[in-house]
Amino acid sequence: MLFGISVTVLVLIAAGAIAASISVPYYAITPGTGMNVASLIAVPRTYAHSHRGSVLLTDVDLAQLSAIEYPIFALDHNAQIVPASEINGSGSATQYDDEGVIDMVNARQAATVVALHELGYAVHAVPSGVVVYAFEEKSVSSEALAIGDVIVAINGVTTTTLSSLEDAVHAVSPGKVAVVHYHGLSKSKVSSVAIHVGVEHVLGTGESAQVVCLSASSHSTLHEVEEDGHETPCLGIGVEQEYRNVGMPFSVSIDSDGIIGPSAGLAFTLGLIEKLDPGDLAGGMRIAATGTMSINGVVGDVGGVAQKTVAVRDAGASVFFVPPQEEAVAKAHAGAHLKVLAVDDISQAISDLVRLGGTFSKVGATS
Repeated sequence: MLFGISVTVLVLIAAGAIAASISVPYYAITPGTGMNVASLIAVPRTYAHSHRGSVLLTDVDLAQLSAIEYPIFALDHNAQIVPASEINGSGSATQYDDEGVIDMVNARQAATVVALHELGYAVHAVPSGVVVYAFEEKSVSSEALAIGDVIVAINGVTTTTLSSLEDAVHAVSPGKVAVVHYHGLSKSKVSSVAIHVGVEHVLGTGESAQVVCLSASSHSTLHEVEEDGHETPCLGIGVEQEYRNVGMPFSVSIDSDGIIGPSAGLAFTLGLIEKLDPGDLAGGMRIAATGTMSINGVVGDVGGVAQKTVAVRDAGASVFFVPPQEEAVAKAHAGAHLKVLAVDDISQAISDLVRLGGTFSKVGATS
């Protein structure tokens, strides 16, 4: 009998070890933490101010599940289990992380220009290049470029905007060589690479149809995408606009080490305003925020708001700013003491805080 029990225990241990080593195509999203944004922002001491109030950045923990972890997280009412395809899309986990790094760079840059502009400084953002954000499957560019590369010219033609990049690519016939000039996301030296331009085709029909970029030498039965009666050239990349800030009155540094994605943009913006304004925009309150930030101050949608609400509620926040699309979800998880406010842009967030008792003044030179 004892021998039989021992064998059973060993079998269970072995089964558990195997289950722990087998990944399943699901991620668990769980509440992260609420951290004071002021600790992440560095500005010259003569411009910095301390206040009773604070702005919290909130994140979520994201973990790919093993077979043994799946049922554990399924029983956690604060966890959300989502298919891996919702996180990674058609790319890999590595590509998702690379895209998240770009998103964070953009969030810091937008937060800086928007906050300083709101404070009255004559700062604005100008297009400076086009960032490679993703590759299509079997992309003609995937072996020549990397996610995060910034394209600045094609065949000697400057491409600092999305439209100028499109025009430059469309000027090259499919199968011909485009010399792409680019640098890394860290502003390293400009390099050049030759890429044979592909041609766009439509894959699928109806709502499921998608445009793919195929090599011009490939033999395909797919329908070609035409422009002005001609086949449409392509590089097989997804891109985003890169900007640089002009008119910076002093240096601003935002430490986002260990945080990826775009959802900290609103919190960074409010936190930078709070640090630079001699008034206390937070009005002595502990406020929190989630939402993307564009260079023109518009707040965009984010994910994981249910878990972020739990995180800021547990961190003792009294006000939580969210994008309008996420207001209902946040309110459902806010509890009795966390006030949820939906905001479309930075001006609305500032107005709401002033209405709640905060103070705000334009300390910079009027733009």
